[in-house]
Amino acid sequence: MGRAATAAAPNTDPYPHGGYDASTEGPVRYLPVLVDGDVVGYLWASVADDAASFLRVMAHPLGRSLDAAVAWSERLRQAEAEGLTPLGALSRWVGAPPDPLAGAIPAEAVPREVASKRELRELANPGSPPDISELPPAPFGYLPDGTPLDRSQGWEPKIATSSPLVRPRYLAVTEAPVRYLTVVKDGRTMGYLWASTSDNAASYERRGFDVEDNDVWGRWLARLDESAAAGVPSLDALRALAGQPVEEAGAAGEEEREAPSLAALKEIARAPEAS
Repeated sequence: MGRAATAAAPNTDPYPHGGYDASTEGPVRYLPVLVDGDVVGYLWASVADDAASFLRVMAHPLGRSLDAAVAWSERLRQAEAEGLTPLGALSRWVGAPPDPLAGAIPAEAVPREVASKRELRELANPGSPPDISELPPAPFGYLPDGTPLDRSQGWEPKIATSSPLVRPRYLAVTEAPVRYLTVVKDGRTMGYLWASTSDNAASYERRGFDVEDNDVWGRWLARLDESAAAGVPSLDALRALAGQPVEEAGAAGEEEREAPSLAALKEIARAPEAS
């Protein structure tokens, strides 16, 4: 007699979508985080992307900044789950009582801005090498130097990447209402392609975070990057993709809908899919 199947344990992670991105190409705003009067790191948020994180100051004792990094990672996941923008999350804990692990952001602290995360890293840890998140991104299917992942195309760079950090891209965050299209692959709703109604913002909101979800996300972002590089306004780019398939990434629906905010669309993406 066979053993009865054991039901899968429920997902008890209160923030299953993982929080904000930890890398960005553009300007960031930051605030100091102090533990016992010492700066152990900087909480930062992107000005234009859906990115925010904590950057450690690598000074002894290292355990303090590591504990703070873990605590701030949890706080940022909570903020993202509540629908806060990265800049909203940046200001949320200013003046809050000190936490034994997370430390505190002084009440009088005012966000400062630098041109890039790399510049902030140099401020926090002068002379340190760049981390992997600061490597220049490349279009889907290519390494940062422009070499194709498909080696049948050769081993030399096939695309220009002389200035990858400044190539045109849409903003990834907006405070305006958004128009969106549902992306479906093999009968499964994978996510939502969206564009702002009033500024040049557009991106893709995932419903899941497994390997297939990430692959589909990358392919749709690559299509948006192509439109941005061609100077197409974000809303026009969205509408041009309506009803269009993308290889191995499903197809965008033809029905265009509106959400009152990007946070509202994130809530739609988190809702269980109807059977």
